[in-house]
Amino acid sequence: MTKSRSEKFEDFQRHVLEQLVATNQKLDKICALLVSDQLLQECIDPEGSPRDAETCATIVTESFSAGLCLSQDLNSHQREFAYHVSEFFIEDEEEEEEEDNDEEDDEDDSSGPRSPVSFF
Repeated sequence: MTKSRSEKFEDFQRHVLEQLVATNQKLDKICALLVSDQLLQECIDPEGSPRDAETCATIVTESFSAGLCLSQDLNSHQREFAYHVSEFFIEDEEEEEEEDNDEEDDEDDSSGPRSPVSFF
């Protein structure tokens, strides 16, 4: 028995959802390991004396906030870059359309045979 398109799509959605859940669980483990590692690194200051839990928590919180700021800055730069690229390619497409129109006009001329080099 073959499945209908809607059943196939629902199966695909379930599969994607299962993959996302599995990925999120793995990401949660990675985040927990990274925070644990940072806490272990920050529990002793550069001079070798132990820090209290509040100081470690403050350091981890500040580094997390700094990471969020860097991430937002990176996202902002990526959006700006994508905008510039889209502007560049829009102009390129307009130029290509003009070139195509010029080539079509040239093809309409019956001035005789053309060499392949003239097409480029």
